[in-house]
Amino acid sequence: MQKVHNALTLVLPALFALALAALLRHFLGSLAWAGLLAVITWPLHQRLLRRGWPRVASASLLVGLLVAGFAGPSLLLFETLGGELAGVQRLVASLNATGVPVPDWVARLPLVAEPAVQWWREHLAVPGGVHSLIRSTVGDLLPHLSDAARTWGSTILANALYLFLTLLTLFMLYLHGPAVVRYVDRAGERLVPLHYPMLRRVFPLSVRGTALGLCSVAILEGIVLGIAYAIAGAPAPALLGVITGYMALIPGGAPLSFTMVSLLLLGQGHSGAALALFSWGAIELFLVDKFIRPKLIGHKVNLPFLAVLFGLLGGVSTLGVLGLFVGPFMMAVLFVWLRGGAQDNPLNTNNNTNSASNQTPTLS
Repeated sequence: MQKVHNALTLVLPALFALALAALLRHFLGSLAWAGLLAVITWPLHQRLLRRGWPRVASASLLVGLLVAGFAGPSLLLFETLGGELAGVQRLVASLNATGVPVPDWVARLPLVAEPAVQWWREHLAVPGGVHSLIRSTVGDLLPHLSDAARTWGSTILANALYLFLTLLTLFMLYLHGPAVVRYVDRAGERLVPLHYPMLRRVFPLSVRGTALGLCSVAILEGIVLGIAYAIAGAPAPALLGVITGYMALIPGGAPLSFTMVSLLLLGQGHSGAALALFSWGAIELFLVDKFIRPKLIGHKVNLPFLAVLFGLLGGVSTLGVLGLFVGPFMMAVLFVWLRGGAQDNPLNTNNNTNSASNQTPTLS
């Protein structure tokens, strides 16, 4: 009977956790991001509280800063794009009125030069040809664009809801963080009493180390590639550098940014500058992603270079952006065990470790 009772003690909570995860499966991402952001920014929240800020005021300020940090550049980008689109419309109107002469490079195309020149003269070189071509192209693509718009619309609305839930949960964690940690501590001590104190120390160190690595690398790539944009002669290099820095926070964002700028330069006829920018961006991205980022992330939790690198690659390939945090954390736990457990781990700064329930409830 005792064995059955012990088995039920383990099985029933596991089944309940699986059922709860299935119930909340569409919102687990929002909860996870809220928890990660709370852990990352908790020291700043504590500092504001020590300076006498009310808990609600501190929570409102931090959530507002997070929103402004990402919404501000987006508004600036939309404003800039609006000005660029107005210039494009004027250019298209001018070309439509006079027609677009056949470029010299079209006549030099191998094998297809003659039909390409004939098509160009019939569709683009005549006045009004540009608008006719645009109308026919849009008419052919309109059904596909309508389907895509409906899909994008539902996706945008769903992501807006997830973002709202993330910020709302984060705000509540700022308000009730100590109580939440007490509940988590009690559950952790009951389920994994031997390993929970170690997990409780490693998790915030790993998450903050990952955040430090991501933000530091994003700032570095924004500055370095912004300077490269200016040298290559790209328009608005400062704005493009800021956009690249924000894009570098997500996997694949930085290469997409400098590739698009390289294509922009190529379209303007600066093929040498485009090739040089793309080559420099690829080299810089390789050095940053394979050496600098793992070093910054592994420093907090004393992880070797390869462990951080494989943790990042495995986490991203499996869980997407959330994997950037999950992968290094799992590697940190692995190396704590390999180095002899919680008592012998260098992360354990207190040799006489108390249980989590005897510690002050905190996310730090």
